[in-house]
Amino acid sequence: MAPAAADSTDRGRLFVALDFDDAARSALVSWRAEIVSEVPGVRPVAEDALHVTLCFLGTCAMDDVSAIAGACAIGSPAPLAGLRLGAAMWLPRRRPRVLAVAIEDDTGALARVQSALAHALEKGGWYRRQARPYLAHVTVARFAKDQRVRSGSLIPPPPVALAETATVTLYRSHLSPTGSRYEAVRVIPVNGTPPPAADDPVGAVRHFHVEQARAYAGEDLDRLRPLLTTDVIWHVPGRSRIAGEHHGVDAVLAYFDTRRRLTDETFRVTVHDLLATEERVIQLAGGRAVRDGVEVTWETVGIFRVAQGRIAECWLVPFDLYAFDAVWS
Repeated sequence: MAPAAADSTDRGRLFVALDFDDAARSALVSWRAEIVSEVPGVRPVAEDALHVTLCFLGTCAMDDVSAIAGACAIGSPAPLAGLRLGAAMWLPRRRPRVLAVAIEDDTGALARVQSALAHALEKGGWYRRQARPYLAHVTVARFAKDQRVRSGSLIPPPPVALAETATVTLYRSHLSPTGSRYEAVRVIPVNGTPPPAADDPVGAVRHFHVEQARAYAGEDLDRLRPLLTTDVIWHVPGRSRIAGEHHGVDAVLAYFDTRRRLTDETFRVTVHDLLATEERVIQLAGGRAVRDGVEVTWETVGIFRVAQGRIAECWLVPFDLYAFDAVWS
């Protein structure tokens, strides 16, 4: 879609989105045709309107378009990569109104971009973050207002990889009785993986987990050094081989290395949710690893203190301390 010139005298409903390449769109359309043929009253989203919404701004003055685009121009040299089509889902889950497909984000690049965009747009007064965590997905079909859909399991689309991109698009949404039409107002370079701002503690924790996942998988642990304060402290309860208080960045990196070695680089963390208070970021997460040929899993609460965009302290609280100790014995 070619970007259109903005009318400086009006207001419009704006949102920032990641567009799909032709191969991903074609895969979605083919998969959708089989699904919606069995559901009466469904309205497929136009093929050229398939996208991943990153931030919905609502009604804004079109005079602000240049400033909004400038706020969105975050980033560093690496493009967005490692994205692919994931599971199909009905949204919302209890009384579905749309059929959607999740976007798998293996490296966390999309989550970091969304967090950085949200932070920049919120500072400009154009966006308000939602309480629930961001869910990367594409809406592929909608249902009539009075239609009820019996939600159930869905055949997933093929796990097609999305093409790498270094841009997002600022769209204007035009409402009509026949559905929304999306007008591309600006194409904005974001270049993939910006570091979080110093006053964005949730972004700092997300960024840390992306780099930590790479380190646990075998990459250089020193990638984590700039994300931690020099006097960082990690509090780990219990009596296992990793328990204790690890003081200083070198000790904390050694702690990470011990976890990596004990699990032969199979240790993975899945973050379920993040909540920011005035001074802390509270995280719900699950762990998974292979010990002695057996897969083990556990759940924890992590409490992070962030200072100037870097993690200064962490308290790890396992749901089941005895089971956690057994994993790391």
